[in-house]
Amino acid sequence: MPLLLDDIDLTMPTTVKVVDPKFFSSKLTGNGKHKTGLLRGDLRPASTSRNSAHAAGTIDHIEVKSSSTQHGITTASIPFAPVLRRALTEAGGSFTLATPQDQDRCAVETGSTDWDVAFDMTPQGAKLVEDANGGGANGAPKMSRDFVVQYRMELYFFRKGHAEPERTPIVSTTSGPGHHTAAAFVSWDNSPMDNAGAFVTEVLRAIGLTHRNPDLLVDWLTNEFNIHDRITRQAEIWDSEVIAEEILAYIDGLPASPTKQHLNALAVQLRYLENYNVPLEAYRSIHQKIETTFDNETAAALSKQNLNLLMSHTLFHLEGMKSQLTTVAAPGLAPVMPAHLSVQQRAALTTHEPLVMVQAGAGTGKSTVILERIKYLGSCGVAASDVTVLSFTNAAADNITAKNPDVGSMTIARMINDIYQLNHPMHELSSIDTIINSIDIFYPTSDFAAGFRLRLLEVDQNKTGAFTALNTYIENHFDEVIALLDMIKQTSLELEIIICYQRIDTMLEPTNVQCKYLIIDEVQDNSIFEFIYLLKYITKHAQSLFIVGDASQTLYEFRSANPRALNTLEGSGVFTTFKLTTNYRSNQEILDFANVVLGDLETNQFAGIQLQANSLAVPTAKSFQEKVTLDYRAVPKLTSFVAQDLAGIVGRTISRYVDACLARGEQVCFLAYSRREVTVIQTALEQVYPQRHVASLVSDRVFATDVFSKYIKLYWNDVLQVQPPDASFVVTQGIKDNLDKLTKNAGNQKVSFAVIGMVQKWWLENAVIIRGWEQLHQQGALTRGDFFERLRDSLLSFEIRHNAVRQSLVNQKNRDRKAKNAESDADLVVSTIHGAKGMEFDNVVVLHKEGAATTQASRREFYVAFTRAKKTEYILSYGTVKNPPIESSYAQIVSLLTKRDAQTAARAAGVDPDLLDDDGTDPGAFGDFSTVAQAV
Repeated sequence: MPLLLDDIDLTMPTTVKVVDPKFFSSKLTGNGKHKTGLLRGDLRPASTSRNSAHAAGTIDHIEVKSSSTQHGITTASIPFAPVLRRALTEAGGSFTLATPQDQDRCAVETGSTDWDVAFDMTPQGAKLVEDANGGGANGAPKMSRDFVVQYRMELYFFRKGHAEPERTPIVSTTSGPGHHTAAAFVSWDNSPMDNAGAFVTEVLRAIGLTHRNPDLLVDWLTNEFNIHDRITRQAEIWDSEVIAEEILAYIDGLPASPTKQHLNALAVQLRYLENYNVPLEAYRSIHQKIETTFDNETAAALSKQNLNLLMSHTLFHLEGMKSQLTTVAAPGLAPVMPAHLSVQQRAALTTHEPLVMVQAGAGTGKSTVILERIKYLGSCGVAASDVTVLSFTNAAADNITAKNPDVGSMTIARMINDIYQLNHPMHELSSIDTIINSIDIFYPTSDFAAGFRLRLLEVDQNKTGAFTALNTYIENHFDEVIALLDMIKQTSLELEIIICYQRIDTMLEPTNVQCKYLIIDEVQDNSIFEFIYLLKYITKHAQSLFIVGDASQTLYEFRSANPRALNTLEGSGVFTTFKLTTNYRSNQEILDFANVVLGDLETNQFAGIQLQANSLAVPTAKSFQEKVTLDYRAVPKLTSFVAQDLAGIVGRTISRYVDACLARGEQVCFLAYSRREVTVIQTALEQVYPQRHVASLVSDRVFATDVFSKYIKLYWNDVLQVQPPDASFVVTQGIKDNLDKLTKNAGNQKVSFAVIGMVQKWWLENAVIIRGWEQLHQQGALTRGDFFERLRDSLLSFEIRHNAVRQSLVNQKNRDRKAKNAESDADLVVSTIHGAKGMEFDNVVVLHKEGAATTQASRREFYVAFTRAKKTEYILSYGTVKNPPIESSYAQIVSLLTKRDAQTAARAAGVDPDLLDDDGTDPGAFGDFSTVAQAV
């Protein structure tokens, strides 16, 4: 039986989430009070004469959060306001603003007997220019920063004798307040300190009034308007359901019969929401509004402007046909369940619901549930060929196949690729870089191709909203896109899933992907568009869907995995959910500490998982300190710790912990965030333990090359100047001579050797064929143009195959090494946290960085790290503060366990435990424990 933590309250914390300007960008430092930081206390809403950001160009429309660097100058665009400037100025709408509180606005005295007038401002967005080219003292670099905020200036009119409305309609100076009981005039400006007075005067003059107290406005702008606080308010809107109220109000302001122009403005506004993490509840409200306001075709088109809305839209339609989905027939005889299965596991794997989500915490037996689910389906008469399991990795897919050879098993990428290749067999899987170069080669003057190229480049750079934009572009130019891909004979993983999604109703499907029961493992690692595709796929085939995952273990955001996607499914009510909370890996001491992290994860808001060990052993303060060691190091600078201190600590201090583990015949694994940290640790271990094998689970990385396609794009005209017999030499020599233009780090000897080796390999593999083309040309059987086309295509094809082969070889090498190291049972193991996901070790040392504002992504990563150990764990934490939250949390856990130990001893002695507490509170009720969840 698992230990029920009734004495220690590890339920969801009740702490208040703090939102500040860093919600928008980590660059927005300062607290609006002191003299330091970008948002310092003396910052005023005014431009400065030295402001290069203001002088360099307009910031009229800041619609995408972005950052770019050129020649040492970084320019960042940071949107603030929830509604776009262009959306509010769209002609024909009746849009509104939330009426500001009286204490927040500046009263404007006009002497009017009809109107009360007030001024307010909202930060619309900002541009930050950081120039690293300045000269500091003694030649040191000096960073100069120019920060320009654009404000929406608002002049409100409230008719005397009427209650102020919650929202005030925007009017123009042409129409004036008219019959309204409240009205707002708006204008956007980068320097209200200089121009707000003129704006107020101009509006008042238009309706026959004058500004009688302009000095009060100047004083308000100078002394009362706090830029930090106002940006914070915008962050609070984005981070709450208030953002939905803003969008719903905007939709209400559209005309009853909106034009295409109005709908385009709304589409841009919906796309704008992808800049930041909008709460899932807000997206549900927005989608519901869209569904009830517009016809089906328009609602579908608008939902496609934002992946989160498209997710809600797809779920909405899946729910509508839930009763038509395949369900499991009841078995003739109740199958005998293995005795080791828990009640939670049995409930999940034997359900007959068509849409099931198993919320499985770390170490709770996810793989067991999937394997037993397959067996249960078989006992219900389901043929193995009607079941398909989709996994995140090839290794996981291979494991399913080994144990269930008749069950379909593959990765999601493989499934989509198989479908795509059946329909477009001439398209080779390529890298986006090679595709972009090929577009430049084959379509140098096409506007359509230029637009397609731009959207591919933005996806490759992982820019905000890029995938949505690419999906929309392909939908609007589908036939042209396919024709282009037919010409270059290439595609990419990103293009495959979008095209498969766009034509899901008409695409042919190979037999190996067809099934009636679909199971998805590690579902949290899927991208949001993969979720969308799979949900639509389920809807198309009316399949049963059984998914297993843990949103709190989402680590692959750099591969577009989105923990909020799984949260969307959890909160939708469409899926029947089952929780797995019994951990079969770790003892309760380790889980108590991990639960601290889990309790403060936003991704755990729906599942509410708290891990419990599959053991009756009750933790004590002594056992907790024996099994969980916290070693915190306060350092002057975070950047110097890894380079200067880490190796010494591993060799002199942690080695004592390692020695004790090794003496017990147990394994120790070291986990760190980065490859650099792992390398430092591995080197130190090899020096301290030269006789021990230190196994590394760090995967080799492979980067696609585009040297050949880039050479063709930039220098092919040079090749065309010579005769065919000389062309191959010109190509090989040209690549060698222009390495600095064709690849980064051309000065690196390894890079140059790799490129030259690639050129040599191309020639060795193609020399005979190319010589044959030369002879055909000399004989007049092959035109000059055809020869050079073949030579060009030979280079492009080799680059594509070269990248594919390298990727495959490296992936196989990584899988083999990981399996070999796991089987070798090495005494010492080192790995990144990502690399150790899904694995377990006797003992674990975790390198933990304590930051002032630890992100949710970092918290999820350390939750994974803290749940890898079976017996003990050692946490080496470092930071710049002397009393970090992780240290105080550890001490509080010890204190709470000490109190519980005292209660237990008192009860054993027949003493009322309440008598042990002088303040009269119940020592067994740890109401303050929720504060521990802020620790990590």
